[in-house]
Order: sequence, then C-alpha cells, then structure tokens
Amino acid sequence: MPNSRITTVLAADDRYSRPLAATIQSIISRLRPGRELDLYLCDIGISAQNREIIQTVTDHAAVRAQWVSSLRKQVEHLPQIWPGISRAAYARLYIPAVLPPEIDRALYLDCDLIVRRCIGDLFDSPMGDFAAMCVADAASPYVSSPYGVPYWSRFGRRADDVNFNSGVFLMNLPIWRNEDLAGAAFKYLTDGRHHFMVDQEAINAVLPGRIGQLDPRWNQQTEHLQPLYEAMLPYGEEVVRELIEDPWIVHFTTGIKAWSYQSTHPFREEWFKSLDETPYRGWRPSRSEYLAGRAGRRLERAKERLGASRRTGRAAAGLLLRVCSWGRGYNQALRPAAGAFGAGDQRPRRVGAPVWRWNRFAVR
Repeated sequence: MPNSRITTVLAADDRYSRPLAATIQSIISRLRPGRELDLYLCDIGISAQNREIIQTVTDHAAVRAQWVSSLRKQVEHLPQIWPGISRAAYARLYIPAVLPPEIDRALYLDCDLIVRRCIGDLFDSPMGDFAAMCVADAASPYVSSPYGVPYWSRFGRRADDVNFNSGVFLMNLPIWRNEDLAGAAFKYLTDGRHHFMVDQEAINAVLPGRIGQLDPRWNQQTEHLQPLYEAMLPYGEEVVRELIEDPWIVHFTTGIKAWSYQSTHPFREEWFKSLDETPYRGWRPSRSEYLAGRAGRRLERAKERLGASRRTGRAAAGLLLRVCSWGRGYNQALRPAAGAFGAGDQRPRRVGAPVWRWNRFAVR
C-alpha cells in the first residue's frame, strides 16, 4: 500500500513568491482525503515578508512544511544562461543531500505551474530501476532538438532519444545517492560541457536511458498548445487531445507566464483562482508594471551588450592596430617607385585607404 505522505519539493527566489504561493495552494486544494503532504520549500532569496505570507498558505492540517535555507550560496557558482530562469532551478539537484536519508523518493515541482489532480497519484507511480520519471520536453522533445543535449552523439545517444522537461521531476533517491548522480550533473555544469538549458540539460546528459516517461498529462507545457510544437510530439493524436483538454498539471513554460500582462493562456484564470485563495488575493498585473518591466529588461540587455561591446571593442582595437601595421608593411612593399607614373607624379592619396583595402581582403 502506498505511503500516505507525499514528499514534495519546490524552490523559488523572491521574484517567484506569488507564483510559489499559487502552486502550493493548487497542490493543497487537490489533495485527496487521507493523503498528507511533506512540503520542503527551498528559499533562494525570498524576503521575510513574502516568506511569512507563503507560510500561511501551508497552514493546513494535512501539510507539514519545512524551509530549506542553505542552498542560496551553493547555487551562486552555477551557470545562469537564461535571464528568465533563476538559479533556484538548480535546487532540485540538491534534493538527495538536503532531504532526510530515510526518504526514498521525492517529487520536485517548478513553481510556474498549477495542479489539477491529487499529486499523490503521480507520487505513487511505479519507478522500477529508473533514476527519475518525467514528461518529454514539448519544445525540444529529442536530445537532437535545439536546446536538447548539445553534441548528443558524443555520449552514445541516438537522435530520437527523448529529451525530458525537468519541471515535474519524480526522483528515486537511493539511486541518486548511491551513484552520486547529482555530482555527475554538477560536473557537467562546471567542466565546460554545459551550453543552454541550466539543470535540465545536465540531467538529460548524465542520465541516458535512466529516465522513465510519465503520462504527459502530468506536465502540460505551453508549447503543447501551439500547433508548431504539437506536430512534433512523440505521442498519438488521442493522447495529445487528452493532454490539451484535460491536463493534470499545467506548466507555464514560456517567457509569458499565466501572471504576465499579455498572457492569453487558456488556463490563466485557473492560476488566478489559486492565487486568490492565498493572501495575495486580488493581485493582477497592470499595463504600467508590464511596460516598466519591459523597459527594465531592455535596459539590462543594453547594459550587457554595452559591456560585451566594450570588451569586444578593446580586443578589436588591438587587432585593428596589428592589421594596419601589417598593411603598412605590405603597402610599402607594393608602392611603386617615385616617378613610375611619370616625372613629378604627385597623385593625391587618401591616407590609410589603400592599407584598409588590402587588409580587408587579406584578413578574410
């Protein structure tokens, strides 16, 4: 008989305080009678005020909540490639270490999702010898897809090997601990092999053939609702229809989230319904906040580009000086002797032009 307690882990920084509260509320509201929730909340920089609000959301007879506050410093050295994905995503790799050793499985959930069915059914899924259970990534369903596993063939992978989304992640903890799979993922992230998709890429790279497939309704991703991606899914049409019409977890995977001002997601109102059952009730995004946020993001990108261009500019200036120096040497060698075009030839010459023309082609 399955254990009545469901060990679930979520992680967030302060930006995701409201989404975290909505996710927790959706989990609790769908718990079946007799099921209890052991909730581990990884605090990656949540303010004291927001943490107090989130704590009130967990005040439920069937919930036992515990904060994990030791990971903020530990994730700082890990790569942050996408501005919209914080380092809180790496918290799932620390689960085998931070959870008590007697816990043998854990369910990690991203906090940009809502639950529409009791997660006890997901938690009880048979795992066999798999290290984890997930749903295929909708945007990159294969390791050979863009943002799948770079250089997948080097790892002995087939092009049609499934690439999994790590936002709904059921873990077989004895296997992770005994084989130090987290250590293998951290090594991948820090030894130069990592390219794009933060922890998800590392998980797919170091666990070939070790991840089992969940029913895709446990992780409906925003791309599932877009015809371009729907046509590439590794599922039959009937499965896709059920996934779109009646998902058990709705995962807002793109940069436009349910709480974004410009969102038109069909499950957006369900997300706000969950939020309105928390102390954040009544909050809605405003156009002014949206425009201010967009301007702020553009400013940050401009600063990043400016910093990169300054670094590139200094390097380019040094290269240009060397190129021009080489060009002057070539120019002297190729310049015709005085009077070659007739006695007293004094043709006007634009300084530097012949040098640049020569080197423009020579450098190529």
